Order: sequence, then C-alpha cells, then structure tokens
Amino acid sequence: MAANWTDDGAVRAALMADPEGGISSILTGMGSLSYGELAGERIKLGLMLHDPEEEHDCFSDMTHLSHYYDGVGIRNVYTGRYTRVDGSTVEGPSLSQLVAAVAPEVDAQLRAELDASVAALGEMKAAAEGGMAYDQMLGLGNERGKALIEGAVAALVAQTRSIERAVAALGREVELEGSDSLDNPNAVFQ
Repeated sequence: MAANWTDDGAVRAALMADPEGGISSILTGMGSLSYGELAGERIKLGLMLHDPEEEHDCFSDMTHLSHYYDGVGIRNVYTGRYTRVDGSTVEGPSLSQLVAAVAPEVDAQLRAELDASVAALGEMKAAAEGGMAYDQMLGLGNERGKALIEGAVAALVAQTRSIERAVAALGREVELEGSDSLDNPNAVFQ
C-alpha cells in the first residue's frame, strides 16, 4: 500500500492523472462508508437482527474500536488531518477547504456532524471499554445498548446528508452505497 503512494506509485499516478476524479472518489468513499457500510451493514443490521455474528469483528470482540476508528478516519479524510500514535500530527490540504471556499455553511455543518458522529461512536467505545461488550449492546432488551447504537446510526446518517450537500456544493454527481437495513428494512427479514 505504501508503495502505491510513493512519488512513482500507481495510485498517486492515477490520482495525478485525474485530480477531479480523485475528489469524486473521496466523496464517494466518505459517503458510502458513512451510510451504506458503517451505519447500515455494520451497525444497524446487527441491531435489527440482535445477532452478534452480524457485528463487524465478531471473532475478536473489537467491533467498538473498528466503528470508532472508521468514524475518525472519515473525519480525517475530510479535514486533511491525522494524529499519529505518538501524538504528532500530519496535516495538509483538505476537502474541507474546497467545500468551505464555495459553501462555508455546508463545510461548518459537515465538520460539526463529523465531530458528532465520532462522539456518538466514542460513547459506544466507552461503554464497551466499561464492560458492555458490543455484542451485548446488540442484545434483545438492552435498551441502553440500543440507544447507543441508534445514536451512532443517526449521527452517521446526518453526516451523510451533509456529505451529499458537499457533493452538490462542489458540483459533483456521485452515487453513495445504500443499505437495506436503512433503505428497505423489510427486505432484511425476507
């Protein structure tokens, strides 16, 4: 992967050949991970089925970390900022700057919603680290777990709507991945 991003790497070459396509790919990735993949297939589906086998990391019981860091990653991509394990920061030009240049209100709302989704996912992480494993959160009758999970899903859906506003503000057309658990819940039980 690192080799793909070197000065002569294949991914860097493809991006440099079509920077506009790269921006669309970033927006598609952010929106699809936020909505269809994370909020839908990785979080909501497991809650609907109350099935720990539907959790993201069912074999390691680390789902709370996967979800949290997926949210952090989406925010990092948008803001162009990453904090390393050692606490140092890598920072550069960002999609946020592009959106702010044409629609500052959309950028401000999206940044706030990215922070809100990371906070909601952080609440799930804290609960798991406090003794309520993610598979317990999914359990039928666990109202606190259900509320934590639904709060994260709602935050991710809200940020996705702002990602869609950012797409429009930048004059792009992208197709985001959906999820039956969010778009057609009855299909999950067929």
